[in-house]
Amino acid sequence: MVSTVQKALKLDAGSAPDGPDGSKAVKKILSGATNIAVGVAELRNQGFGSGHGQASAPSGLGVRHARLTVNAAVTWCELILDTLADPAAPWRKAGPEGV
Repeated sequence: MVSTVQKALKLDAGSAPDGPDGSKAVKKILSGATNIAVGVAELRNQGFGSGHGQASAPSGLGVRHARLTVNAAVTWCELILDTLADPAAPWRKAGPEGV
């Protein structure tokens, strides 16, 4: 799902268009954004989240892990929302088959 969203918005490193989004540095950051979202989902699916109805509270992770995860997720969400709102975003130039 993460890569589908990023591809549709032209935010994946493989299809980033020419210009700022296609620069080597931005492509690295976009790849990192994908890894952030996937990592958050994996952490949740490993039983560290509360969304799977765990019988007991997960252990082993501390406050720093929670902050890292939340802040990483916020970063990814802001990237997606900012891109959707940006009138000059690359996905808007994709034509009718874009988002």
